[in-house]
Amino acid sequence: MWPFKKRTQQRRLELRKAPQGAATLWGRLKASGVIGSLLLAGLFYTGVALLDLWPPEPLGYRLGQYLPRDIYARLTFRVPSQRLLNEQLDRARIATPATFSLDESLLEDVVAKLSALPERLQAASQPADVAPELQKDFALEGAATLKSWQAYAEPDRKPRYTQGLQRFAEELAAVPIVRPEDLRRGAGPIWLAYLGRREGRHVSDLISLAKPRDVQYQLDRLFLRFDPSIRPNIRAYLLDIFNANRPLFRYDQEATERDIQERIRAINADPPTEIYSEGQRLVRQSRRGGLAGRQVVALGAAGLELLRYEHEAFLTEERGTAPWRTWGRILGRAVALLALTALLCAYVVSFQPELLKSHWQSLAVVVILLLMLALSKVIGQVLAWNPHSLVLPVIMTGVILAIAYGVRFAFVVTVAFSVLAAFQMRAGLGLLIVLLAGATACIADLGEIRTRSKLLRASAIGGAVVLVTVWAKGTASAMPWSFVLSDALWGVGFALLVGILAQAGLPLIERVFGIATSMTLLEWCDASKSLLKRLALEAPGTYNHCLQLGAMCESAAEAIGGRGLLARVGAYYHDIGKINKPDYFIENQGGETSKHAKLSPAMSLLVIIGHVKDGLELAREYGLPKVLREFVATHHGTTLLEYFYHAASQRRKGSTEKAPEEVEFRYPGPKPHSKEAAILMLADAAESSVRAMSEPTPGRIENQVHTMVSRRLIDGQLDECQLTLSQVHRVETSLVRSLTSIYHARIAYPTPAGQTPSAAELEAQRKAQATRTAEHRSPTCPPCLGPTMPRTSAASNILQARRQGDPPYPLSNRTA
Repeated sequence: MWPFKKRTQQRRLELRKAPQGAATLWGRLKASGVIGSLLLAGLFYTGVALLDLWPPEPLGYRLGQYLPRDIYARLTFRVPSQRLLNEQLDRARIATPATFSLDESLLEDVVAKLSALPERLQAASQPADVAPELQKDFALEGAATLKSWQAYAEPDRKPRYTQGLQRFAEELAAVPIVRPEDLRRGAGPIWLAYLGRREGRHVSDLISLAKPRDVQYQLDRLFLRFDPSIRPNIRAYLLDIFNANRPLFRYDQEATERDIQERIRAINADPPTEIYSEGQRLVRQSRRGGLAGRQVVALGAAGLELLRYEHEAFLTEERGTAPWRTWGRILGRAVALLALTALLCAYVVSFQPELLKSHWQSLAVVVILLLMLALSKVIGQVLAWNPHSLVLPVIMTGVILAIAYGVRFAFVVTVAFSVLAAFQMRAGLGLLIVLLAGATACIADLGEIRTRSKLLRASAIGGAVVLVTVWAKGTASAMPWSFVLSDALWGVGFALLVGILAQAGLPLIERVFGIATSMTLLEWCDASKSLLKRLALEAPGTYNHCLQLGAMCESAAEAIGGRGLLARVGAYYHDIGKINKPDYFIENQGGETSKHAKLSPAMSLLVIIGHVKDGLELAREYGLPKVLREFVATHHGTTLLEYFYHAASQRRKGSTEKAPEEVEFRYPGPKPHSKEAAILMLADAAESSVRAMSEPTPGRIENQVHTMVSRRLIDGQLDECQLTLSQVHRVETSLVRSLTSIYHARIAYPTPAGQTPSAAELEAQRKAQATRTAEHRSPTCPPCLGPTMPRTSAASNILQARRQGDPPYPLSNRTA
């Protein structure tokens, strides 16, 4: 009901002090990020399981591997025999007949000349009248021979001559006359093909032009169907042609090769196989004895292929006879991977809970782990490299996580990743030890990366440890030195490659995980940076304040084992928002009248609070790393602007207007989440309050710092960071030491004789006189002690205040 609803301002104050949880269980789980974390864990497990299932049973051998013992067949199987296949292919090439093609143009030329010869000789009355080319080709001599040819031109004898000439041409086309060089191409039976006339047939012998008697003998059998008077002329004509090395048949290489390829395809379609019986030795051990003495032979390509056939035959047989074994292995491996994933998730929940708050960063970790597992799978299964090359993905994973989340988290996750990589590769304990040793040594040296050589040095140390571990493993297993050296070179080479890849990908790692390494921080703390230049020129007082805070925060962070460089650089940039309105902040006013004198407390509040928002906008504009933006946003947390709250309260006292609520005069936050940001908040408050002191003696500085730290603790500003009370105490001690060194006492120099004392010298003289007077009145109280308060720790102060139900100081004593 509306009458019972709380006022808006009161409701905002209560929500700020004690945020309310979700109403339902699903809402509470969703708000806490559990649902997203479970989905990411399921994604990681699914990816790991799928990578492990491909292939479900990989072959455990590789080319060039050292085999300590003989390997025997587990079942009887058949293997395509390359030896028998090569023999059949060689026989096919030899036994395939060579193909010769009839020279159709030559045959047609012969038939055309013989057919036209009677008509061409009909006009000649004696041999002298015959054309010279005919006389040369046919050797025409004597009138009787001339008359015999002329008789075939008569109409009654010409058809008979033509028919006989056609049969002669057909019989001549069957005479296999070839060149001598073509005769040597056929090593077996010869296939003679009549292209375009009839199907080919096998012939036992070819007639070489190098044997004229055989050629003449074959031609004489064909001349019997001609008149004896013209036979010598036809013989002379044909012999002239053949003597000119013009064979009747030519070797057809294309047709011959086509026949050979057809036979080869037929053989490859059904290759010959060899049978290996169960228990038969497949591959001998690498240490062998022979005629040359003891020798070491690595696993070759032929042996590896034989082992692959045996492995596939065994899996096929097992799936057919005992499929439950296959499914049992898959189920067992899935349960083992689930247990390892659960342990890894439990560690993250227990010791890295901040990772669960950012699902994007969690997703980046999951993606990197899966990519590196896939890379190890490619290296081991697809490329079949030496197993020690897994050093690359394992150490690379450790380096990335060490840069992003620290050495501790990287070490634990890398141990789990090494187990996963060795598990999916079906590797032994020896390889796992090598991977763990190399990754541990490399990660242990990756503390703070301030130089470019740090990554190279860390990878070199990891490579040296890999070398020693591989040597020890090989020596323990009595492995030959050549194989030990090969394994060591693979491991050391890829370990060194990690340093090069990590150095090249360092900007990408910082961008993905939203971090800044020490190298990046050193670049941003350079005074030549444009943003720092603007701060120094436009707000010099704020610039000096930031420099002082940088030294204080670095010292305090190092006192508790934090990142001192991060604290220093964050302090440099925390007040960059004051660049827009520098005159509204007292450190930049230079003794002038404050501009807030003409403004109401509410307007002054907007100006002061606005420097946080302006600072975030400038940080994004100038590309400030995300880790440094936290210092800009959280260096005031949700603290109260006590000066303006007190001024507003005093202004409303005499009026009917309601007193202001504290929540109206608080910074919007958020509160610091990191130790370094919390240290900056404490240092900022302590330095500002000490600067406002008229006489900052060591005792007063200590009391003031203790008071400001206690106020921040009581106000709950450190509730969301990782600082413990013990660390807060050490931070307070460091701040006191730093501020005491800044505001240390100085000796007053006497005024030179004959000169007028300066204002500072007159002030020093008055203070000295006051001190002597106080000593005279109270000789038992040394003046050096000053009006100090009893020194107690911040923790005891808070506990005492909470037991009494009141803050350890009156609210009216708060300073701006």
